[in-house]
Amino acid sequence: MLALVLLSLVVGSQAFHSGAPRQACSSGAPSHYPGQVQFTDMPYALTGGAYSPGQPMQLTLSGDRPFRGFQIKTSEGAFLNAPAGTQLFQCDNYADTITHSDSTDKTSVTFTYVPPTNAFGPINMRVTVVQSYDVYWRPKFFFLQENGDIITG
Repeated sequence: MLALVLLSLVVGSQAFHSGAPRQACSSGAPSHYPGQVQFTDMPYALTGGAYSPGQPMQLTLSGDRPFRGFQIKTSEGAFLNAPAGTQLFQCDNYADTITHSDSTDKTSVTFTYVPPTNAFGPINMRVTVVQSYDVYWRPKFFFLQENGDIITG
């Protein structure tokens, strides 16, 4: 019995090293157990400037401390050409989510996002960052603006 408990802890502690699981699509929260959600201000930001409808743009997730995992889900548009260490997947629409594909420490990740050609107004980006398996920040919303820099919600 003790061996089964220890084995489940080892297996559970190594889950999600290859990216956010599909069940994180609805809330953005990882299913890490035991995990400590942080309710303080997230020490990470999404930057990239104003968007132009239909035009690819570079977005960067970065912070003042390393992180191992992340999930970013857009309300519209799609991510394109996942860079090394990341992967795209579909929560609601094709390539509407980007996540890590390994659990190495990262200080920043830059990726390509394409807003829809008919985009108008703010575009919602839900960002979750995992510092370590058991420390992560609650999802935070960032809004891409057509005529201004990204703002946080």
